[in-house]
Amino acid sequence: MINADKGNLVSDVFSLFLEAAVASEKYADSTFYKKAGISTPKYNVLQILTTADHPVTPSELARRMIKERHDITTLMGRMKRDGLIDITPNALDRRSIIITLTEKGREKFVQAEPIAEEIANQVMLKIGKTEMKSLTRSLNELKKNSVDGIKLSRTFRA
Repeated sequence: MINADKGNLVSDVFSLFLEAAVASEKYADSTFYKKAGISTPKYNVLQILTTADHPVTPSELARRMIKERHDITTLMGRMKRDGLIDITPNALDRRSIIITLTEKGREKFVQAEPIAEEIANQVMLKIGKTEMKSLTRSLNELKKNSVDGIKLSRTFRA
């Protein structure tokens, strides 16, 4: 457990946020794996591919999932091996590839979708609608600030 009682409100809330994020991710991973045989990242890829209205590249997946490209490449290899996705050359850009769902991938998403809802309902169990709206605004700001921080740190790393 992170020391969440330093007497500094910002640090204390941030520590609690990190603990909640880790606990939620562990709960989601264990539930997805136990009930659908997939990980949370695999579910996220299936969801992105199911809802996309255009061809999806590994770079887009990495951007949307806030992951490094090499992590997406490894994940795609596993998903292709599992028969959930196909990887084909991009007809518009020979340097890139397109990721598409297979029929097995579509079936796995349909199987996992109610599990995702079950996970969300459990995690959000005692959070009211008004609190959810406020939490949504706050989480969007946290995400934006974090993504901005990633961009800033990459600028100084070069």
